[in-house]
Amino acid sequence: MSQNQQESGVKAVLDQAAVSRICRLARLAPDAAEQARLQDELGSIIGYFQRLEAIDTADVPPAYHPHQAENQLREDTVRPSTNRDELLALSSRTKDGCLMVPRTVE
Repeated sequence: MSQNQQESGVKAVLDQAAVSRICRLARLAPDAAEQARLQDELGSIIGYFQRLEAIDTADVPPAYHPHQAENQLREDTVRPSTNRDELLALSSRTKDGCLMVPRTVE
């Protein structure tokens, strides 16, 4: 935790039971010293989010992406397609203008 975070009171109170539950959900098995350190660090993280939550953003438009990107669309023009009969001729099995494939569902 930085000096500024300590001075600004960013840390939230997080009890030992909450830390134990988080450790269990994350499948962590910290010893007592690690659990105390996690309690301190998680309290700082939650405190920081509480500070962010307190900021008035009512007049700030949402930013869905950091760059205002627009789709680069091409003109929709009709172009000739591949001849269907030529494609069907490449297959070993066809019937009534369709490809015949092995059955996958019984």
